[in-house]
Amino acid sequence: MPESRAIIDFEIIWKKINQSLSEEEEMLLSQWLEENVSHRRYFDDAMRYYLEGSNFGEGISDTKKAWKKLKINGLKKNRNNVRWIISLTAAAVTIFMMITYLAPSRKLENGLVQAKKVEQIKPGSNHATLVLDDGSTVDLASSKKFQLTEGGSDIKIEGAKLQYIEKSILSDEIKYNTLNVPRGGEFFLQLSDGTKVWLNSETKLRYPVQFIGKERKVELTGEAFFEVTRNEKVPFLVESGEQTVKVLGTEFNISSYKENSMVYTTLVKGSVDVYIKDKPENRQRLLPNEQSYTNRAERQIFKRKVSTYQYVAWKDGRFVFEDQNLGEIMNTLSKWYNVEVVFAREDLKNIRFTGNLPRYSDFDEVLKMIGKTNEVKFMIENKIITIN
Repeated sequence: MPESRAIIDFEIIWKKINQSLSEEEEMLLSQWLEENVSHRRYFDDAMRYYLEGSNFGEGISDTKKAWKKLKINGLKKNRNNVRWIISLTAAAVTIFMMITYLAPSRKLENGLVQAKKVEQIKPGSNHATLVLDDGSTVDLASSKKFQLTEGGSDIKIEGAKLQYIEKSILSDEIKYNTLNVPRGGEFFLQLSDGTKVWLNSETKLRYPVQFIGKERKVELTGEAFFEVTRNEKVPFLVESGEQTVKVLGTEFNISSYKENSMVYTTLVKGSVDVYIKDKPENRQRLLPNEQSYTNRAERQIFKRKVSTYQYVAWKDGRFVFEDQNLGEIMNTLSKWYNVEVVFAREDLKNIRFTGNLPRYSDFDEVLKMIGKTNEVKFMIENKIITIN
């Protein structure tokens, strides 16, 4: 009789997926599945990720190495090690999902990048345009250091940081600035109340130079991560078209691109209220690890539990995709790398992938990672990416 295993060797899972198990390995797998319900849950997750989408990353060998670090042979089950077994199983699921393995559902002759005319496509960088209250503009990409005073605040730009420092004397009137971040750009902003904002590519934020009155309100188009300075007397409001997010002080991400039918608000810390602008009574209260999705056309708000890292990793230099279709993935990548994407066939947009990619790699390296799945091929000509 084979020995009991708390964590089965990853090779056996992989062979089962590819239908290449020996009789002895089939017995080992069956015994392991019967030992614990968490084993069955992990196996089902593995099969689901294989069947529903390809995975890209550093490759199967790295996943095997990570799995072997977790593997324990001959561990007997008792009350003292049940939590350890469950923790290991949960960790194994995380490694399986986040490190990723290569699991093509169909093979092509060459899944790597092909190019007629090679041009190295660099990742995005810190650049933006600041529009002042009088309509004049400042190119922040070319301004290493810049300082002026407007509407009761000192405005400083140093490197990749735009900062507003509120003076002790309030201004008589509210003046607004707008920060525009183009395709292939990102920028960091600190508002006059100390609130920190990370702006993603193709994003516009309109805000007062100094907050006056009973609320702190800003207007967002695109995507931004907010770390709001707490002030229970003066709530912070973010308007994104028809949607309003109201907070006292917390951390959250809003994705509100005009071409998308949904506005996504993902809460990392604290709590927020989300509602349609003219219907504040019909609000959704979000708690950590919850996300609201607002249907623009129907003006309805729903919420769900999510893994927040997938939606905020861009701020920390990663692209994380969990069972997303290629159309959505390429839309995200095209904004950051400032490229045009063309699909040879519409059905290619529906291929689903899971992966974790570095945000600051050259574009051809990112495409090679996806291409290794052998699901699609890429052709680069100038800054036009054709997928077939």
